[in-house]
Amino acid sequence: MPSQRAAASLLVGCCHAVGLLFVAHHLGYAVGPAAYTVVGAGWRYAGLVVVAAVPVWLALRYRFVAPLAALLVTTGYVLGMELTPPGPTFHDVAEFERLSEPTGLTVVENGLYIVRYMVNASVWTLGFGLLGVVEDAMRTDWHWLPSVSPSPLSRPAAQRQAAEFAAVGGVVHAVVMTWFAVRLGLTVTGGLGWVLYPLSVVGMWLLAAVPLYLLVRRRLIAPATLLTAFVLLDARAEFAASVDDPHALYFGGWFLSLALLLVAGGVEYGGRQLALGRRLASLR
Repeated sequence: MPSQRAAASLLVGCCHAVGLLFVAHHLGYAVGPAAYTVVGAGWRYAGLVVVAAVPVWLALRYRFVAPLAALLVTTGYVLGMELTPPGPTFHDVAEFERLSEPTGLTVVENGLYIVRYMVNASVWTLGFGLLGVVEDAMRTDWHWLPSVSPSPLSRPAAQRQAAEFAAVGGVVHAVVMTWFAVRLGLTVTGGLGWVLYPLSVVGMWLLAAVPLYLLVRRRLIAPATLLTAFVLLDARAEFAASVDDPHALYFGGWFLSLALLLVAGGVEYGGRQLALGRRLASLR
């Protein structure tokens, strides 16, 4: 029953959120409702629920394995990094600045994995959803894999259906990744910043719309697979604090990623045509 699947997915999502928040509180992180505004707390807690509920629902509804496996690996990695040595340590800024008096500002070393996972849950959810789309395509086209029944996508789709699916997917990707850029404080310097930032937003739409269209219209799997890898690697990079933020390259240099997706699609299409030519030649 659809309602039972949804209820089971939400239950798992709630358990996922409660478990991670319990560990975070035990480690000393300020993750209680008092640490955030009402909207901020709702966004963070709901993110931990949804990021687990979506893969579970896909597994129950369509028997998708990849999103659920990715969720288990990611959550296991987060808990492992938090609970295994050296574990998080808290330092006052005065220790690094060699000040005689404590500043009251705390720096966490070797930690904050749960906090970053919670804050960036929407990006992880996007990546897990794309994994489901790619798995559906692979299990439909590759006959040595178990088929999906019923498949949520019909391929090759009509041009209008493919365009609508790609447009919606592009909007979701653009919204999530633009929010990610804003949250990280990415800015464009120079007089053309007011042009380049909106251009990057459009680029985020193209970066997802193009491979999704090729997937459902032309049955090219490589571009969507590469896009999924980009999103998940981008989210994973935020676990480690670094001056060089990879999302700046992803957001600002979107045309480079798009070029790689098109190259991957061209290679797959060329290989498919070559294999088809050999098959036809063998029948003569």
